[in-house]
Amino acid sequence: MSIKESLKHAFSVAKEEEKLTEEEKKLLIRIAEEITKRRLEVVAITFLESVKCMNFIGSQVMLFFKPIVETIFPNKIYSDIQKILEKRPSIEYLIKRVEEKC
Repeated sequence: MSIKESLKHAFSVAKEEEKLTEEEKKLLIRIAEEITKRRLEVVAITFLESVKCMNFIGSQVMLFFKPIVETIFPNKIYSDIQKILEKRPSIEYLIKRVEEKC
């Protein structure tokens, strides 16, 4: 392996496993549609921009509260959203979808 090959992805920001799958994108699009249906675009974008750098921490908080939430609301969507928030590009993708819907 040459030096050029070993340094090819040295400064890459997004890891391969952090890319959003098609199912995750569909769920984020659904969330964006619900935001725009309720006419909360400005509030949602402002909030998402302010917490964009802490999406992984938010996912870990959701993981902490998962046993409590799932006893009240037994739903797979909570786990799906928690897993999506672990990925760095998720918040930016959601913001772009909300902006498109405006």
